[in-house]
Amino acid sequence: MLKILPAKKIGMTSAFDGAGTTVPVTLLRPLQTVVTEIKRPERHGYAAIQVAYGETLPKRINKPHAGILRKAGVDDALAYFFEFRVDEAELADYSIGQVLDPTKLISGWDQIKVTGTSKGKGFAGAMKRHHFKGQMRTHGEPDNRRSMSNGATDAARVFRGSRRAGRMGNETVSVRGTVFEYDHGLNLLAVAGGVPGPNGATVFITLLSTRALEEFDVEQES
Repeated sequence: MLKILPAKKIGMTSAFDGAGTTVPVTLLRPLQTVVTEIKRPERHGYAAIQVAYGETLPKRINKPHAGILRKAGVDDALAYFFEFRVDEAELADYSIGQVLDPTKLISGWDQIKVTGTSKGKGFAGAMKRHHFKGQMRTHGEPDNRRSMSNGATDAARVFRGSRRAGRMGNETVSVRGTVFEYDHGLNLLAVAGGVPGPNGATVFITLLSTRALEEFDVEQES
């Protein structure tokens, strides 16, 4: 069973739950993927499925990727590849060139993990980056948006891992969420709360738990 899907972040909106409460949701559009390689333990040392996604212009595909697509018999120009581990017994469920349609896979998904790259905010001070309180705001303090003493300063640089000023954002972030609703016709997945990354960014949805299909179908009909 496929447990991870790439998706495009559309944006945020709000929706009403069954009790009439407004819930903030993020709209994601799961992307269709194609199986390009099957990793087997006897040859590769582990069991995994390699898939490709993200259609683009043929001139933007480099020769190694074009070779993988040609070997798999894929005519579309797909720009991105990733692989996910599966149990060895599940390898028989996949074949080279198989198209994995998200509209046939997401039914029943409940708890998920969304992984993406957070928005880059450039160089930020310690207060904005680490939510520090700052210094005193009385007795003529000229600049209270500074952190307090950080110890030795003879190195004249910010040590890696220290909570000082530095680049903020542009990091891989994972958040857990709940599937609020999935529209099969529009291929839109509504996730309760926010997910990392700007609108239009690619995120990865990982299945953590499922719900009863009967319960899921009732929500779709309502």
